[in-house]
Amino acid sequence: MATVFPFRGLRYNPEKVGDLSLVVTPPYDVISPEAQERYYQRHSYNVIRLILGKEFPNDDPGNNRYTRAAGDFQSWQEEGVLIRDERPSIYIYEQAFALRDGQKRRRKGIIALVKLEGFAKGTVLPHEWTLSKPKWDRLELMRACYANFSPIFSFYSSGGKLIHQVLKDKMEGEPAIDLMDEDGIEHRLWLLQDFTLIQAVVKELADKQVFIADGHHRYETALAFRDELWVKDPADPDRKGQKAYNFVMMALVDMEDEGLAILPTHRMVRRLPALDKRALLTRVSPYFEVDVRPLRPGREIEDLEVVLAEVRDRGQKGHVFGMYGGGQDFYLLTLRDERVLERLIQAPRSFAYKRLDVTILHSLLIEGLLGLGAEEAEREEKLHYTRDEVEAYLQVREGKYQLAFFLNLTKLEEVHQVASARERMPQKSTFFYPKLLTGLVINPIDPEETITL
Repeated sequence: MATVFPFRGLRYNPEKVGDLSLVVTPPYDVISPEAQERYYQRHSYNVIRLILGKEFPNDDPGNNRYTRAAGDFQSWQEEGVLIRDERPSIYIYEQAFALRDGQKRRRKGIIALVKLEGFAKGTVLPHEWTLSKPKWDRLELMRACYANFSPIFSFYSSGGKLIHQVLKDKMEGEPAIDLMDEDGIEHRLWLLQDFTLIQAVVKELADKQVFIADGHHRYETALAFRDELWVKDPADPDRKGQKAYNFVMMALVDMEDEGLAILPTHRMVRRLPALDKRALLTRVSPYFEVDVRPLRPGREIEDLEVVLAEVRDRGQKGHVFGMYGGGQDFYLLTLRDERVLERLIQAPRSFAYKRLDVTILHSLLIEGLLGLGAEEAEREEKLHYTRDEVEAYLQVREGKYQLAFFLNLTKLEEVHQVASARERMPQKSTFFYPKLLTGLVINPIDPEETITL
């Protein structure tokens, strides 16, 4: 099962950069072009220059976003902007945040090195499909920089109390990093360097499966990078197996941690020729009970929040979706009978996969009735995704989209069940919140370094 090790991470030197909140960012894949520019302007040592550098018209193989990242990464170490910890550490990471309903939570876990394993082995399991373009991009960055800049976010099946107690005890002390990001989320980092405690943590994780929550592209990229270096390495297999390129930096959270929050991702549809909303409701009715909820003029947003609360409440006992197609009517669609899934979803899938809300929405409505296949969903020309309910409503009301479908969140146990069945969910099934910060700790990869306790 999971092979976990401490490591000597690179961290920003506060004496060089000052306020650490000015040099960190979210993961690269949630950074918009506007946010990229904002981070560039925020600080000359912002990690954006490493993880998502700008592109310029005169870029060439010798001077591009990847070579510039490698140059900055090297010079920042030489200048003491980034300093490597003297002793191997397991990094304890806590995030304090509030959900939209005001509920406050704390998520805690560890950041360590995890040995890379192919998914077929079953030690590390994905729940989402990946795309070739992002993997190519991340591989070019790894080839240039030899580093993991962001931890992959994973959870593991619980069963032991030792790690919980180690975290609790360590977190009573002063953190090495304590900052608040631009979204008001608090981030704290402690260094666990006690060898006996590290051994105990490693031993407790040794029988665990690891499930990737966020970072599927980066994990598969690390596998590809490992395979490249393995072929080039003349050392014997036993020695090669412990070299640094066989490991990836990963944040690990107990799946029973109260801070493991997943937010729903809603769908907006456009460019459907001659969409007849009344005819669509007629075609929907054999599968779904349809309830109408009028939105009062001038109080639409207030009413929207009320009906979405009803969607969430009904979703505790069944499969319920919200649908808006313009005008003053909002529709609640409640699946009549789960047995229809066995008839309509013919692919050899587990029952856990078939009963996911996203599976039902796409199979019965988006693909089955609207005719939008997986390829169109991936291109996002006719189908767009958002986590903002008000945005989805306004985009349809203003005529930019024809329909909006509102989903309930995917439950963590559903992610666990589908991944354990060696299946992957439809695109945009989960959004783990909040994202892990990039720049708190970096894992430099020396191809000659051996990873041991």
